[in-house]
Amino acid sequence: MTEHLERGKEILKILINNGCEAYLIGEAVCNTILNLPFQEVEVTTSATPDMVKGIFNEHKVEDEADGYVRLYYLGYQFLIGTFKKGIKYRDNRRPLRIHYSKSLHDDLSTRDYTINAIAMSPAGKLTDAYRGFEDIQRKKIKTIGNPKVRFVEEPLRMLVALRFVSELGFKIENRTFRAMKRKGKLLAKLEVGAMLKELKRILHGKYFKKALKLIVESGIFKRIPILKHEFKRLYNRYRAESVDTFLACSFVKAGSFHEEWAEISSDPERLFEVVKLALRKPKGNFSPQELFFNGLELCIEANQVNRLLKKSRKREKQIRKAFTMLPIQSLDQLTFSENDLRFLTRGYDTFNNQIFETMLLKVLNKELQNNYHDLKDYVVSSLQGYYGESFVVDTNVEGETYEEASQEIEAGIEESQTYRIPEVRPAATNPVYYNEYAESPKPNNKYEDLEEKIRKLERQNLEMKLDRDVDNLVVQNLEMLKDMNYIDGPEKIMLSRELKEVYRDLITKVDPKLRTLKNNKERNDSKYEKED
Repeated sequence: MTEHLERGKEILKILINNGCEAYLIGEAVCNTILNLPFQEVEVTTSATPDMVKGIFNEHKVEDEADGYVRLYYLGYQFLIGTFKKGIKYRDNRRPLRIHYSKSLHDDLSTRDYTINAIAMSPAGKLTDAYRGFEDIQRKKIKTIGNPKVRFVEEPLRMLVALRFVSELGFKIENRTFRAMKRKGKLLAKLEVGAMLKELKRILHGKYFKKALKLIVESGIFKRIPILKHEFKRLYNRYRAESVDTFLACSFVKAGSFHEEWAEISSDPERLFEVVKLALRKPKGNFSPQELFFNGLELCIEANQVNRLLKKSRKREKQIRKAFTMLPIQSLDQLTFSENDLRFLTRGYDTFNNQIFETMLLKVLNKELQNNYHDLKDYVVSSLQGYYGESFVVDTNVEGETYEEASQEIEAGIEESQTYRIPEVRPAATNPVYYNEYAESPKPNNKYEDLEEKIRKLERQNLEMKLDRDVDNLVVQNLEMLKDMNYIDGPEKIMLSRELKEVYRDLITKVDPKLRTLKNNKERNDSKYEKED
């Protein structure tokens, strides 16, 4: 914070050296007096926005609002405003006309609160025309001039006062608070985006409980859509809770997730998952699949939200017990992995996702034991169901996993030993097409044999990379379509197949390394057609 402030003083000196008057003002000055951290450094100057852009032409400068620009200087941001006087407003928040001034005192008279109207020179000297320093010492929030007029000019100033209460623990002066009660209805005319920044700071403030009391007693809570019921709930029975829990309760009470308001959250994506689960399972009766895919903490949080809204009893113990009773609690615990499935099918991956997902659900429902051999038998049976009885596993390598095979091949390369790779091939009793990995006569030379196995392993790795990339693309697309409510249920499987075909074809066309896989697959497909 000290360096941020020092950079701000450098900006003041640059402006002064260019013939302008300039001061630090606002939050940075107030919090420096209080020896507290601050979020923004504001500069007020006699220089117009165009002059600031010219002086700092080697730095990024963006237009911020009427009479303001944002300067990006040596890794820090600064809000720079021009001295103003006599601002006239068309309606709430929109100035009809802004008159620039060359006088600091004119600008101070247009500020909102006395504690926000203390100017600091590069040397640290304070200009305090409205006794803001005294109000800081007395911990008082007081408007400059008539508070009713100030709130009509800019209703957002009422939330600024509540932010001071929440962050600093100050009191609002009686006259100012009475005006807030009378003019609070003006907040209803503000757009959500205009309120979000102040509301976020209010909700995260150290003295939020104190601010909450004023939000409700002033009636301002009624003018804040989506959040108003939760302000009242928390006021009636206060218990410290996270901002995300507060937001989740607000959204569940409203019946849907509100993306714009979710900007207040530090983790909107997780908040979305909590709200979705809480809306879907108000009683907290989670199935094994829901516990597994959402995770323990998310389920507990969703139940907590519904408990606070009196839609459910507290079920944390039951949820924890149910989670510990799951056959597996993460994919890492599944004895037959997706890599094992890819290794087994060796390039024929059209139904891999469906087979793996079904196998996983059966394990979670305790219809299958989490045992490698049982799961492999199920997978082989499923493959035969899709490809026919002729699609069988080489029994000479029964029980070998992808990881074990990879390690053995690496050892074989080091020791120059030959190694037999497990494969899926047609049964000898029913002579149909053999895929590209089917057995072939062994070379006489053990080194040629080793080279052939290395080539096969390289093709296999390429195939697995292609599968992984295609799966990731398909999953992302399906999630987007699901979020948009375009798909649900059986159509997801059909669309998954179609998308995989499209992406596989596209990637193998554009990547030279993967083009050989496309050619091999086309040769395999044509051979199957001939056999049929």
